[in-house]
Amino acid sequence: MQAKVITNFVRLNESDFQTKVALIVASLTGNARFPEPWPAPAPSLAQINAAFEVYRSAYRASLTHDTLKIAERNSAREALAGLLQTLVKYLEFVANDNESALQSTGFDLRRDAVRGDHAEPLLAPEGLKLKRGVLGGQVDVRVNRLTGAASYEADIAQGDPNVEDNWHHALTSTSSMHMLLRDLPAAQTFWVRVRGINAGGAGLWSEPASIMVV
Repeated sequence: MQAKVITNFVRLNESDFQTKVALIVASLTGNARFPEPWPAPAPSLAQINAAFEVYRSAYRASLTHDTLKIAERNSAREALAGLLQTLVKYLEFVANDNESALQSTGFDLRRDAVRGDHAEPLLAPEGLKLKRGVLGGQVDVRVNRLTGAASYEADIAQGDPNVEDNWHHALTSTSSMHMLLRDLPAAQTFWVRVRGINAGGAGLWSEPASIMVV
């Protein structure tokens, strides 16, 4: 059976969609099985990263629940998903039904096409430290480097950190030591948690820590 990549992201909420895109970008960066440059109409990683940043900016703006901002977020997400769907056609062509190659892209494969072993899930990062940034509204986030992690995701929350609905995606970074949260309102307390991401997906969340923003 021919291996097929799942390109329908509708089932993913905003946080999970951002995690999935970050994993795809990290998995394709320097991937020897799919070296750049890619021929048109496949988008480049630079184009995908640019569209990803537009979407993340729109997502942050939409947290005010403004209907116009939400519409802009949805439009940016649709544009980003369209680029990924176009890229998949090229990846499947190059992979030539090689499931191992397709699994290395960070995309999910259809259940009936996956036969290989999956990467072990990542453990929770340790050593979470929060420090106020140089500028107001900034928080510097650091964790110990996690073996096997291709990137790191940070979530923030206000209120009870034990309520899952209070958590929102803040950023994705390839570094465990240089995660900078920006534009947070002053004189408010935020909780932060971090998890690693690799080809097997997202790992376990760290224990949360809190800090008052100045």
